[in-house]
Amino acid sequence: MDLSSNIMDLPCEVFADILTRLPLKHVHQLQTVSKLWLTNISTPHFKILYNMKSRTRPRALVVQKSDETYSASGLGPTSRIITISTMDLVSDNIKIQRDHLSFKIVGREYSFRVSSNLIIFQHKVCNLMTREIINLPNYSSYPSFCFDVAHIPSTNTYKIVRLFRCTKILATHGVLEIGFETLTLRDGGPIPTSWQFVARKEYFSYLIDTTCVDGVMYWLVRIMKEGAHIISMESENEEFLTISCPKEYDHTLFGQGQLADLNGKLCLAYYSKELSRMSLFLLKDRTTNQTWVKEYDINLSGMGDWVRIVGYVPLEGNNGDILINGTTPFRYNIKEKGGRKLQKSNVNYTCLYYDRCFTLERSRLPFASNGAITSEGFTIKDFKM
Repeated sequence: MDLSSNIMDLPCEVFADILTRLPLKHVHQLQTVSKLWLTNISTPHFKILYNMKSRTRPRALVVQKSDETYSASGLGPTSRIITISTMDLVSDNIKIQRDHLSFKIVGREYSFRVSSNLIIFQHKVCNLMTREIINLPNYSSYPSFCFDVAHIPSTNTYKIVRLFRCTKILATHGVLEIGFETLTLRDGGPIPTSWQFVARKEYFSYLIDTTCVDGVMYWLVRIMKEGAHIISMESENEEFLTISCPKEYDHTLFGQGQLADLNGKLCLAYYSKELSRMSLFLLKDRTTNQTWVKEYDINLSGMGDWVRIVGYVPLEGNNGDILINGTTPFRYNIKEKGGRKLQKSNVNYTCLYYDRCFTLERSRLPFASNGAITSEGFTIKDFKM
C-alpha cells in the first residue's frame, strides 16, 4: 500500500483535531507554513473548536503587586507595578514561571481587572495572548462601579460589561442604583466606537463577587440587612435573572461567599475561618427551579483568613482538582475527596487562563529598543505565554 507522508492528505476533521491539541503559540507558527494552512487555521469553525479543547488545559495566571507609592493623604496608591506570570498546573507543586508581563500603573486607577483572558485598565483593554492593546471608547458620564468580561464560546466573542452608579437612593439604608453598558469585541474586529446602553437597573448596597460561566455573567450582591442574592445576565441576549442564594448555610459562621466557575457550573462557596471549612454549592438549574445542591464540604485547616477558589483543573477521566488559593495553595481532589497543600506562593491572587484563538486586530504599541512596550501612564514588558 502506498502511504502518503503529507499531513494534508488526512481528512479535514483529523487535521483540525491534531492542531487543536497544540499550544497556541505553535498554532500561530504553523500559520506561516502555507496559505492553505493559514486558511484552515483562520476559519471560525477551527477557532471555536480549539477554544473548546483548550478548556481541558487550563493554566493559572498569577497577579502580584509591588512598588506601591502613596500621596501624603494616603488615599490609595498613586502608582504601582502589577506583574502577571503563569503557573504550571500539571505538576504537583505550583511553580511560577519566569516569563511575565508587567504594568506600571500611574494614578489612582481602581479599575484594573483580569477577566476571561483580558486585562482592563486605565481606559484600555489588553489581549494577553497577542499583546494587543486598544483604547476603549468613551462611556457615559456616570462614574464606573466595576468592569467585568464574559467570553461567549458559541460565537468566540467577548462582551465587556460596565456597571456604573446612577444615583444613591434610600440614603439611610445605603442602597445604590446601578446601570449597565456593554461593549462587544468580535474576533478580528472592528472595534466598536461606542458602548451600548442596557435598559436595566439593579439596586444593592455593595458587590461581593463576580464570575462568568459559559457566557453568563453572575454578580453576588448584598442589600444591607436583607441579605445576599445573585444577579445574572445572559451575555448574548442581555436577559437578566435574579437568583436566590441557598438557605442551608449559617450566616453567623460563614463569610459572605464567593462565586466561581467549577467545571462549567456556577459555584457559590462559603468559608468559615472558625470551622476551617469551605462549603461549595452548585447551581443545577438557572432559569426555572434555581436548585442549589451542596456538593463539597472541604477541610481547610491552616489556610488563614483569606481563602478563594481559583477554579477546576481537569485530570484523566472524570477526575479533577479544585484549586484553592490562600496563605498556602491547596488542591482538593474530587474523586479522592481529599487534598494536599502546595508550596507557598507570595501572590495577590490567581485566576485560570485558557489558550484562546482571538485577536483584537488593532495595531500593537511599538516595541522600544529594550524589548518593552511603552505608553502614557504604563509600561509593559515582554510576556511569553
